[in-house]
Amino acid sequence: MESQNSLKINLILDEMKEMGHFKGIMLSYRNGRLIAQNIGNNTDFNEFAAMCASVLESAEGLGKSFGATKTGKIIAELGNYTIIIIECNYDIFLTFILNNDSQIELVFKNLNDFSQKIIEAI
Repeated sequence: MESQNSLKINLILDEMKEMGHFKGIMLSYRNGRLIAQNIGNNTDFNEFAAMCASVLESAEGLGKSFGATKTGKIIAELGNYTIIIIECNYDIFLTFILNNDSQIELVFKNLNDFSQKIIEAI
């Protein structure tokens, strides 16, 4: 049985996914451990979460070499999908998987509110 916090997190991810018409969203710890995802059940997303954490760390390293103190959005275009990685706070981050129908502005204008809800649920 899922914990109350897990259910809250899943509801938040589902709300963002529906609002933005995303392929899916993944929430992970900075160490690469997967917290939750609503992409699908046919794939193990643990390795994907670890790769996204590595990309986040690498992007921060790149930013520091240019004097950036904060990482914004990390965007990768992969075939028919766009992957966007964004920190909620230092410990956790979201990975958005977009397709051609996605409407990121609907979710991103409320991203701070969604992030705060996630942080409170963890």
